[in-house]
Amino acid sequence: MSDSVIVKVEINGINYPVSCMSGEEKRLINSSKEVNKVIADLSKLSDSVGETRLLAMTSLILADKLIEKENNSNNTSNFNEINQFIEWVEKATERMNKVAKLLENK
Repeated sequence: MSDSVIVKVEINGINYPVSCMSGEEKRLINSSKEVNKVIADLSKLSDSVGETRLLAMTSLILADKLIEKENNSNNTSNFNEINQFIEWVEKATERMNKVAKLLENK
């Protein structure tokens, strides 16, 4: 059974105690560094952004990066599914065209 540990991470100049599983400390610290990078980039754009808005914008940017990364990794696996779907649509279209011609001839 793994033990949980408390790691103090700094986000936007404030230290937060965060619980994680033993062995995940480095990953948690690296994650906080990524958050701080985005906060620093956003802070350069405007000095008058409130902390709540700053953290919300940071969350959205990081979520967008995650989604983009997931989409890029799924593109290759989805390629075969898309090709199979296209083939099915082509065959279904051919069948519908045949039915339409039969109906026109009546």
